[in-house]
Amino acid sequence: MDLSITFLTYDLHSLAPLIDRYGQCRYADWPGRVRSDDDLKHDIEDEAARLAAMPSSSDFDSYGGYRKAGWKEKATGFFRVTKRDGFWWLISPEGNPTFYVGVSSAPSTVWTATPVTGREYLFEWLPERTGKYAGTWGHDDWGTGENTDFASLHACNLARKYGDDWLRRAEVQSVQRLRAWGFSGGGKWGTSDGLVEAPVLGRGGVPNAVDHPDVFDPAVQEALRARLAEQIMPRRDDPCVLGWAVGSEKDELIQPDEILKILQMASTAPAKRALMDYVLGSRYRGSLSALGTAWGLSAETREGLYATTPTPPAPDVEAMRLYYADRYYELVYRTVKAIDPNHLYLGCYLCPVCAEREEDWLLAGRHADVVSYDLYTPEYGNERLRHMEAELGKPVFCGEFSYPAWYDGQRGFGRFHVSAGADADAGGKYRAWAQAAAGDPYCVGGIWFEYRDQPITGRGPGYGPRPVYGEHFAFGLIDGTDRPKWEMVARMREANLRAAHWRMEAARQRQ
Repeated sequence: MDLSITFLTYDLHSLAPLIDRYGQCRYADWPGRVRSDDDLKHDIEDEAARLAAMPSSSDFDSYGGYRKAGWKEKATGFFRVTKRDGFWWLISPEGNPTFYVGVSSAPSTVWTATPVTGREYLFEWLPERTGKYAGTWGHDDWGTGENTDFASLHACNLARKYGDDWLRRAEVQSVQRLRAWGFSGGGKWGTSDGLVEAPVLGRGGVPNAVDHPDVFDPAVQEALRARLAEQIMPRRDDPCVLGWAVGSEKDELIQPDEILKILQMASTAPAKRALMDYVLGSRYRGSLSALGTAWGLSAETREGLYATTPTPPAPDVEAMRLYYADRYYELVYRTVKAIDPNHLYLGCYLCPVCAEREEDWLLAGRHADVVSYDLYTPEYGNERLRHMEAELGKPVFCGEFSYPAWYDGQRGFGRFHVSAGADADAGGKYRAWAQAAAGDPYCVGGIWFEYRDQPITGRGPGYGPRPVYGEHFAFGLIDGTDRPKWEMVARMREANLRAAHWRMEAARQRQ
């Protein structure tokens, strides 16, 4: 038997161009593929007829509150939470119980674009840099300094479809779609005017000790307050703000190497002094000699201790890390609520399957009104999420979940670690997720990631000839040619219109 293996090599230039003018793979074909600008324009009339057959439901208020619950809370003009019959509920600004179902990143008119520099040959067509397509170009979109140009082919499709007023029309269309499909509103990463949003606040410009602010420094505390106030104040009285979050996922984790780097700083650094004081008191009962023995150093006074640049044992590093994290999450929560006491604070969307330790999301959850998280799993929840719920006893909210279609690899998209075969399958998985989440006494809603498909060449960052940079998944309710995935959104609509009822039924069954 011949067991020899032949390795094939290929030159992408010999296969180029790989991407057609509409952002689709040139070597793929499927029913509904866009072949001309006329296809895009004909979609307008077809979609209008389909949406007319999917009217928004009068069972819900404009914030997603359920009018047929049989009970109502006081309308405060803001979202809040309450517990009834053992189940947590969001209460809409109009006072109606709400199981929130949203979609992130709508309307995604230009974002996300794909990096072009160094691989222009992959594309059959790229837009002109002036004229009607000028707004479809970007540069260094991720701020990496790689001097990369980005092009948004789906934005070009919007311009072809809607004409000169494409930005406004795409935004209006996104609102009509989400309303017709039963969604409460938007989510993270921006949304269209008139829809509820869950804004993620940034702390750019606030000095960091390493990767996070020195929360022990009064000047840094004031800088953080000013930065957050700058973002919050314009929407402080906005009922369309579901709740504030600061940062997202791994960006908000304090890492062990941050502690080690802080300990190498000058003796005057507030974070260094605070961390050393904490570990000295909590683990060594104030004994400098005991700490010195454990750390392999000699310090007769606290000032002498601050002047050292130690590498402590791992358990001490972890104790300081958790102390720093607790103080960081507490400061952020206290600062946001001082600026805006009316809106909910949703935390920082930690992920119960990501790299963080369990203690991290428990700490973050303690300093939040609603415990937010991002979780991509084959079905709703997991054991760590259930443990977090039981430990904290607070309402929880899923900021991101999704089941992007894989299409058996036939359209050029990547395969996400939790995926669906095709659009109907994705809609079925969404329905199962929504029903299970509605039956969880702690869960008050979730947000599908995301409104529009990512480019099959990737959203970046990146520079050079590779065929894909970054994520390239069919996450969207809408494809790159602005076509709704009707088989998927029909199933989503059914689930959205029933989710609050499912929750009420689950509560009754537990009584």
